[in-house]
Amino acid sequence: MAEEMSQNDENRVPAREPRRRKKSWLILLILILGAAGSGLYLYNRKLSQPTASANAAGSGSDAAGKNGMAGTPVGNAAPSQPAGADHGVSQIFIAPERQQLIGVKSATAETKSVVKEIRTVGRVAYDETKITHIHTKVSGYIEDVFVDYVGKAVKAGDPLFTIYSPDLVATQQEYLLALKSNDLLKDSAFPWVSAGSNNLLEAAKQRLLLWDITPAEIETLQQSGQVKRALNIYSHVSGVVMERQAYHHGKYVTPDMDLYMLVDLSNVWVLGEANESDLSFLKIGQMAEIELPYSSNLNRRRGRIVFISPTLDPKTRTVQVRVEFPNPDLALKPEMFVNFKLGVDLGRHLLVPADAVLDTGTLQYVFVERGQGYFEPRTVKVGAKTEDSYVIESGLKAGEQVVTAANFILDSESRLKGAFANMGEPSRVPIGAPIAGGAQNLKVEILEPKTAKAGSNTLRLSLKDASGKPIEDAEVEVGLFMPQMGNMPPMSSNAQLKHEGGGVYVGTIQFLMAWTWETTVTAKKNGQVIGSAKTTITAR
Repeated sequence: MAEEMSQNDENRVPAREPRRRKKSWLILLILILGAAGSGLYLYNRKLSQPTASANAAGSGSDAAGKNGMAGTPVGNAAPSQPAGADHGVSQIFIAPERQQLIGVKSATAETKSVVKEIRTVGRVAYDETKITHIHTKVSGYIEDVFVDYVGKAVKAGDPLFTIYSPDLVATQQEYLLALKSNDLLKDSAFPWVSAGSNNLLEAAKQRLLLWDITPAEIETLQQSGQVKRALNIYSHVSGVVMERQAYHHGKYVTPDMDLYMLVDLSNVWVLGEANESDLSFLKIGQMAEIELPYSSNLNRRRGRIVFISPTLDPKTRTVQVRVEFPNPDLALKPEMFVNFKLGVDLGRHLLVPADAVLDTGTLQYVFVERGQGYFEPRTVKVGAKTEDSYVIESGLKAGEQVVTAANFILDSESRLKGAFANMGEPSRVPIGAPIAGGAQNLKVEILEPKTAKAGSNTLRLSLKDASGKPIEDAEVEVGLFMPQMGNMPPMSSNAQLKHEGGGVYVGTIQFLMAWTWETTVTAKKNGQVIGSAKTTITAR
């Protein structure tokens, strides 16, 4: 019995061992799962802490952004606008680092005395009041010429040429006969005889004087008693020969011929060409200054404006201004070009550098520095322009800072900001009447062209009402519109279409450049708008 019991115990021990091992493995598996769960929990908790921190930081940034007008910049965010800024005006922010990169420079608007300097080219001309034409009083033949080339200086009393004239010879003979008769009859017992002889002598002498025979030659004729075949013709003015028609070898001349043109160059005119825009600054009596372009400043001369032309040159769009100058040394020669300068005192005005003003053709504006990296585009009214500045009549105050360099880049920034700000806003209809509520009540289908080309295009479109019924016999107007971009002004083009039948309208319209054009179609009947619709047409 004892052996059987011991043998049974030995058989039970192996049966219990697998149970214990199974239990041990089960406990070990539970411990492993528990450890893995704890580790996963701790890992997830660790990851959640930075996320929460980031969310908190993001909330703080949002809060700072919402209160940014009074806050401070965080990271690369734009700082708050400066105190006193107009919140209704669009401003742009340029970080200081970027300002240095693009080269932003500014200057102060200042009130100064303004002197507008008008510069133009001038031309030296004759004084037309000092031009003399030499004629003979009798017909005859030139024999000897003493002034025989153009440009020769002549003084009053110098002989010009000798002339043989039968009329002069006859008059000399009459004078000699009258002289002899007067000598014989001056002691006549009849007073009327002596008086008549004396009158005849005086008449012959006056005729010689009227024919430009000098008293000295008449005296020589009287003393010699001999008739001279050719008599001298003298100049009665001083000047320079500019034209000559008196030649040797018996040239026949008549009283209607211009034999010489003499010009006194001791005084000359300088004719300046003033631009049409400068007319309001010119007045008779103003002092003007000229200088030779190739000479030193010591050769400057000053004179007064004596004449402003009442007419405008249609080719150059300029007005002639005349200034008189003394020319004793003859340094100013006719047809010489000079620099013509006129200073006009405009008083004290607000000035900005010319580089600060951006001109679109219809308006002028500047960028005002508001501080802390903010710039404000502001429309100004521009007055007179000096050499390097503009007079500002309105829009700025003295002491404000305006951008003078890289303002074109700022202009692009501001227009880009405006474009993003206006995204989603309805565009203005350039033609036709607006539809109540802005709804489109027409159906438009562009039949031709599918893609337009820059220039003239034939436009065909189908027009239907809201129910899909073709609209016939309407007055259809099509408008193309492109908004302003940068310094490029807005563009538009309009056309009237004719009814082709079946609600199809055709006409010709101009696409001013390659672009996707905003197209507005407006239909009218009896002058009343019955509908409008918008679409786009691309030109390439």
